[in-house]
Amino acid sequence: MLMLMDDSGEVQPVKLDPALVTSDNAIIVLDEYGDTCWVFIGRNVSMPTRMHALRIGKSMQKSGYKIGITTIGLASTNLVEMLEKDDSDPDVATSISRFREQISRHWNFEDKFLAIDASLASSAPMGPIAGAPTPKSVVKETPVVTAETVKKETSSLPKVAPISPLNEVERKTAFLLYAAIKNSDLIYVERFSRNRKMGVKIEAPGEMVIEAVQDGPVLKIDPPGFGDSETAAKTKEDFKSWA
Repeated sequence: MLMLMDDSGEVQPVKLDPALVTSDNAIIVLDEYGDTCWVFIGRNVSMPTRMHALRIGKSMQKSGYKIGITTIGLASTNLVEMLEKDDSDPDVATSISRFREQISRHWNFEDKFLAIDASLASSAPMGPIAGAPTPKSVVKETPVVTAETVKKETSSLPKVAPISPLNEVERKTAFLLYAAIKNSDLIYVERFSRNRKMGVKIEAPGEMVIEAVQDGPVLKIDPPGFGDSETAAKTKEDFKSWA
């Protein structure tokens, strides 16, 4: 198991310690015992670091992280993203609890950062036993290859299911995103789930921070006025004219 910390966009391995899982830290844990890449984002972590950690977590789920000559967490089956600010959601709270439990074991360490479960350290496979009979050698047979003509069957192309059109609240969300992009030189966008409802957070640094939650057919925007800046006013004006 390997713990990494994202510090303002720079990811470095750290010695696995449950005490590092705090509201101020962005943590990635490559868990080969559970075949899982865990990504924990504290509630006080800035949006750029939060987005970077989530992106790096998705990448490490596939490619792992190299310590010495060993690649840890290569092609993990599971990716669990936990945003502490959403811990009012039962699913998020459960994931955080499972994560804390998974890393709160007694660890031995190799290569300074690689954590080995002490309770499993003695279960490594044993070498050959002295005095045991030598295994009989196996004669490898040469396979006989027979050529066979296979008739290629013509298969029809799979039918592609038509894409369903956007509903009203999805269209409004798209309009809101485009209005923000049109009126800002730089924006950060984050998708979140709150009470099982999808939402997006849009931040134009120093200009505007808004959250929009899809509540049935209604898109609830907070703050309703979008903010006091000129960027916020233009974004609201364009959104209202389109939506």
